[in-house]
Amino acid sequence: MYHFFVRRRVAEILRHLNRGDLAFVVRLFAPDAEHWFSGRHALGGRRRTPEEIAAWYRRLAAVFPTIRFAAQKVISTGPPWNTRVVVEWTDTFAGRDDLAGNQGVFIITLRWGRAVEFHVYCDTDGLKQNLALLASRGVAAAAAAPIGSLAGASEG
Repeated sequence: MYHFFVRRRVAEILRHLNRGDLAFVVRLFAPDAEHWFSGRHALGGRRRTPEEIAAWYRRLAAVFPTIRFAAQKVISTGPPWNTRVVVEWTDTFAGRDDLAGNQGVFIITLRWGRAVEFHVYCDTDGLKQNLALLASRGVAAAAAAPIGSLAGASEG
């Protein structure tokens, strides 16, 4: 029964994210959470403070204001104090035929309903192409240095 509610919560979180309600999403992270995105690019790297995590979500909104995520599959396992959630997702960009959608996986560790680890894996080549296109059109955040550390980030 618990995992049913976890899957419903993931759907709710994506609805908030898709509406641009970043404050709602950021509040779901534990104070000591790790937010990690694969690759060396404007969205890549590791964030370990609430301020860095909030800054990353602001950057996501600045670079991709019309991004919309759809969960294809959600898997949840483990007890409430150590729940693992895997979300297979796709994204699209409303009104942007020039940007290619992406797909990937979120791997999330929850402790009592709050994210303590959030890892993002996606097609970083496709993401880098979108970032380069936007940077060439003057979106400075698309070419900005990563927020947080690149320690542990792959070359992807």
